[in-house]
Amino acid sequence: MLQTFRNLLRRRSRLILTGLGLSLLVAHAAQATIVERVVAVVGERAILLTDLKQRATPFLLKVYEQPLPDAQRNAAISQVYKATLERMVEEELEQRAAAQAHITVTSEEIDQALRVIASQNGIQPETLIEEAGRQGMNETQYRAELRRQVMQQKMANLRLQGRVRVTDDDIRASYQRLLMQERSQLDFRAAQIVIEIPPGADKATIQEKQELANSLRRRANSGEDFAALVAQYSDDQASKKFGGLLPTQKPIEQPENIARAVMNLDLGQTSRPIRHGHAFILLKLIERAPSSLPPYEDAKAQLRERVYMEKMGTARRTWLDSLKRRTHVEVRL
Repeated sequence: MLQTFRNLLRRRSRLILTGLGLSLLVAHAAQATIVERVVAVVGERAILLTDLKQRATPFLLKVYEQPLPDAQRNAAISQVYKATLERMVEEELEQRAAAQAHITVTSEEIDQALRVIASQNGIQPETLIEEAGRQGMNETQYRAELRRQVMQQKMANLRLQGRVRVTDDDIRASYQRLLMQERSQLDFRAAQIVIEIPPGADKATIQEKQELANSLRRRANSGEDFAALVAQYSDDQASKKFGGLLPTQKPIEQPENIARAVMNLDLGQTSRPIRHGHAFILLKLIERAPSSLPPYEDAKAQLRERVYMEKMGTARRTWLDSLKRRTHVEVRL
């Protein structure tokens, strides 16, 4: 759940409407005694509890609108505060670095960021500010949030951009991960050859069975009729009479080693021998539900941007960690 709230804290391009007003929090605040205390120290700068509560308000609203048991709600609130404070500490570290680099953010740059986000969401800037209000931020607070985001982008461009390089291999690897994620959910149908290993077999016998399975794979991928190979060599009598054909399944329903082998197959290909229990299994992919992913070349530009942002995130994390090591940081929450 902490990761979920971190993701909520780091979203930049879109405001998420909660549909819940501030009445619950306001009523609670009216009944409580305000206790000011320091929840973190970054260098010489103290982060106060009231500042933390104000920054956490939009995310607390998401907690309050959910019908959670008291214990679970209290745990969620604690996680929101922890994640929010972590971000505030990181922002203070960035602010210190920006001051040293003489980096500033002007009102015009904030106005431009406001227009860009509104345009991305197909609304007017005034409507965006109204939505921010429903999420728990007045215009001043929302513009302050935009200022932090613009500052973060400027510092990333200054300190991190030169450290990030995206190669074609990176892009292909990203596409392959997406492809595997999708294939794990797609229905498929395969045919199998099962080469049983006798109980108590010694290493030589196991090696012999594996070599047989390897030779059958080579023959299948060279174009030999798979059903004929099943009829001659498979030890699984249930599937043998159907040419080794198995029912339609999903990879996520299979043992991990079988799922991984199936997901890496293209139509018509036969897998390497899979050791499964007391047998080696060969799988030939007969059918797979169609993919919704665009071809690699069509997705390449978008993937490049995605990989770039992922690498920038990793570089930023490394940079922030180095700032923490060089700065006195004390968390008291």
